[in-house]
Amino acid sequence: MSSGKYFGLLLSLIGLCFFGYPYLEPLVVEAVTDDIIVTQHIDSDIAISSPDDVNMTGTIYGMTGGTGNGSAYWTITTSNAAGFNMSLKADTSPAMKSGSYSFGDYVTGAVPDYSWAITSTDVSEFGYTVEAETTEDLDTKFKDNGADTCGTGSADTEDKCWLGFTTSSVLAVNRTSVTSESGEDETVKFRAQSGSLHFQEEGEYIATITVTAINN
Repeated sequence: MSSGKYFGLLLSLIGLCFFGYPYLEPLVVEAVTDDIIVTQHIDSDIAISSPDDVNMTGTIYGMTGGTGNGSAYWTITTSNAAGFNMSLKADTSPAMKSGSYSFGDYVTGAVPDYSWAITSTDVSEFGYTVEAETTEDLDTKFKDNGADTCGTGSADTEDKCWLGFTTSSVLAVNRTSVTSESGEDETVKFRAQSGSLHFQEEGEYIATITVTAINN
């Protein structure tokens, strides 16, 4: 190939690079993108408060009877999307004892009693009811129809639906969603009564009650 042809080819290449660059350059430096997903899993956890021990109020005499009442509430907080359940049980049977003496566990039928009533005037009994901060969370047996029956309806009437303790866990609250940061206050009310014809030995009667909250 003659030097003239080389020179012409060289000029063509230079021209292509010079004049063609604006058209070729976007193909060379155009940006490309890619997405990634970053995931952090949060495990659920649960917390329960520890209220003070309960000193019942109201006077009960050994030979003429009387009624004592007390209450405690547990604040339960969970980050679990499916919520939590709360149950309770007594450590002993009967639940409230003083040495070899005791109050009988409150006697009910298949569902809690709407109104508290010991079986006769010559017995003593100890029992409880549960009231939830959110009524929908309360187990069905502690709900009432707002009139005279527990285990039905959607009400959580104050001081109604009484039950006796057992040493087996009894479901009291079942929440199916996460709580707020401040949690849910679940109240347990206690009642002890000695009938007017019952002889109850003097002493300090103690019941140890265990409340357990578990994520659903």
